[in-house]
Amino acid sequence: MRLLCKFLAVLLPATLIGAALVLVLIRRAVEAVVVGGVERNAVVLARAAALDAAAGMASRQEVKVLPHLQALTQVKAALYAAALDTEGRIIAHTTITEKGKLDEDPLTRDALSAEAPRTWRSLSGPQPKLIVAVPIWAAPDAAGGDAFLLSLGRKRLGTLKLAVPLAPALKTVTDILHAVAMIVAVVAVLTLGLVVIILRGMLAPIQDLMSGLKRIGAGQYGMAVRADSRDELGDLARSFNAMSGELARTTVSKDYFESVVDNMYDLLVVSDAEGRIRTVNHAAAEALGDGDLIGRPLVDIFEAPPESGVVRDAEVVLRTKDGGRMTALFSASPLLDRDGRPRGRIGVAKDITERKRAEKALLAAKLAAESSAKELEAFSYSVAHDLRAPLRAVDGFSQILLDKYAGRLDEAGRDYLRRVREASGKMSGLIDDLLDLSRITRGPLKLATVDLSALAREIGEELRKAEPRRAVDFSVATGLTARGDAGLLRIAIGNLLGNSWKYTSRHARARIEFGARPLEGRTAYFVRDDGAGFDMAFVGRLFQPFTRLHATADFEGTGIGLALVERVIARHGGRVRCEGEVERGAVFYFTLWEDEP
Repeated sequence: MRLLCKFLAVLLPATLIGAALVLVLIRRAVEAVVVGGVERNAVVLARAAALDAAAGMASRQEVKVLPHLQALTQVKAALYAAALDTEGRIIAHTTITEKGKLDEDPLTRDALSAEAPRTWRSLSGPQPKLIVAVPIWAAPDAAGGDAFLLSLGRKRLGTLKLAVPLAPALKTVTDILHAVAMIVAVVAVLTLGLVVIILRGMLAPIQDLMSGLKRIGAGQYGMAVRADSRDELGDLARSFNAMSGELARTTVSKDYFESVVDNMYDLLVVSDAEGRIRTVNHAAAEALGDGDLIGRPLVDIFEAPPESGVVRDAEVVLRTKDGGRMTALFSASPLLDRDGRPRGRIGVAKDITERKRAEKALLAAKLAAESSAKELEAFSYSVAHDLRAPLRAVDGFSQILLDKYAGRLDEAGRDYLRRVREASGKMSGLIDDLLDLSRITRGPLKLATVDLSALAREIGEELRKAEPRRAVDFSVATGLTARGDAGLLRIAIGNLLGNSWKYTSRHARARIEFGARPLEGRTAYFVRDDGAGFDMAFVGRLFQPFTRLHATADFEGTGIGLALVERVIARHGGRVRCEGEVERGAVFYFTLWEDEP
């Protein structure tokens, strides 16, 4: 009974500790599954809501965003949902009092610049909750637009933040854990009862050793038997314990290694000193064949074997078991014994077949887009030139009729001829604009350091000389320089300043400013005025060629200027953005060389 009590004194705490560890591990696993499901579902719904709310965020109108947030909270039974702009200010919130506040949460601030959705748990407040933050993107409006104008990429409008209560999920985890605990308790009690029965029969050291041998035979490595005696039986028991401990260490290490290798996504192949395959992991067996691989030369799995020795990320083509081909990055190194002699080679291959296909598809799409752009430019150039001859004929013969036959025409006829000449003049101007638009995208850039401040001052002086009676406060920041083509940059800045000059003409006193400021981590140059402005609802049409937001009777022009600006800036690796408000002015920003660090 004393021996039995000793065993129970050791076994009972160990069993309780083991059961506790099992419950802890089970709780973690169940919690990962349940809460992970809540997290994935919340991310999917938040992404969908972000897509729906994008239009409202583009106009920063709470009334267009809030219904989507409210629908999201109803579907997910969320605590709240909010839409934040790129600065972290709340545009819309299901809790009305939160609107307009700046979200200072560090994790939320970090999510404002994240490309992918972010999730985290928050224990603050009366109940734990899961926070999901997904970006809100605005895709370019492709309706009827020039393909070139859609190449600027998407714009980040803000971030959608969703708070989901974790209490239901955690209650589910607790309920499952309670059921598992009952099962573990029953199993533990039954196990202890069985051990007590067995131990009662261990009345001698031999019986103890026999029981230990049976346990090892059943795979219970690492157990120990009583080894207090100093005789041969004690030596045998100690040897038995040493053997049992060594078996436990080697068996656990082998199982761990095999588990790690078989769960690798990459293909692992081990060959012997003769170059024949001896071991493959599950991924390699699935891709290249299992039984067919063992014993075969390693070089047989390659279309063209890589060099021997150490190899790092060599692009190779592997033969798959179904007769296909797999493009992979292959790395290998020799296996050495304790004396430093080679005993084989281990290689790992990473499948990049899909990546190579995507690269080829992307290259093909790029080449097709470039070809289409060149064909469109050539067509525009050809059409513009072919229109000049008949247009000159219309204008010339109209002038002849007015000069030689005006007396035979009544006033209405002469007015018709004058209108024909005016229309042909406008058509000639449109052709010139079309040719300018075509020339902008042709020819190499003549890059040099350009003094943008001097360029803006020179253009401003030209505008003043053209209309000296205008009262315009013209402000140009000093020391602004950039690398670019001076001629093209003059066209871009000239059109922007010219537009500001034109659209402030109906104000008795106006202000035009050229300067620079940090924007999204880069230097953005801008032209700002306090003129007619525009409605931001139509901002997508501003850069379309020959599209105007103002009537010709109010402000003359052909609608080509901003299209020229956008193409010039695009050739300099930058983007053009704008903001405006009717009768409160507009500001146009442009950046250069965004693809450079």
